[in-house]
This record gives sequence, structure tokens and C-alpha cells, in this order.
Amino acid sequence: MASRKIGDRVGAICGKLPGDKLGFFGYGVYEGDVVPPPGVGMFTVDFNELNIPNPKITLDNGKTVWGCECHWGSEDKIKSDIERWGLEVVIVDPDEYRKGNGIG
Repeated sequence: MASRKIGDRVGAICGKLPGDKLGFFGYGVYEGDVVPPPGVGMFTVDFNELNIPNPKITLDNGKTVWGCECHWGSEDKIKSDIERWGLEVVIVDPDEYRKGNGIG
């Protein structure tokens, strides 16, 4: 994301799912780069344990996703990406996703 400010409207895509579907966390607000809670990271890296700040996104439903967990960008860019890709959108709950229950 080229230029981001706290309070910007953003969207968060989980990723491609089987059967030409797109996992989508939702739209929300960029809250700044902060160290996430324990258990948030990429691969085997826990960003909390290493004190690594990450983009915090508070979704419209009140849940939080982190930049390392998704493809994210301005609301307009994400809407454009979804339209361009032409995949069926499936809403993914970030809490279930972290447990391994939210995809597919």
C-alpha cells in the first residue's frame, strides 16, 4: 500500500479458495502498525514474540485482521481486484481462519 493513514478505509482478502472462490475477511479501517497479540504471524514467525509491528485492520464487524494474514489495500483497490478476478466471494471469519476452520 503506497500511502496509508490511520483511519483509511481498507479491504482484506484472505486468499483463493478451492473451486474458483475468493476468501474475503471484509472491509474496515486501517488502525496503524502495531505489534499484534501472540499467535499472529507468517509461517513459523510469531510477530508478537519478535516484537514486529504489523498493519492492524479493524473490520466493520468489529473483528481484527493483520496485514500478514491477508492481501489488503484501499477499499476501492480491493473492490477493483475482486471484480477483476471474477471469483465467487466467500466471507471468512478471521477467528475461524486462525484455528484452521475458516477456509474451504
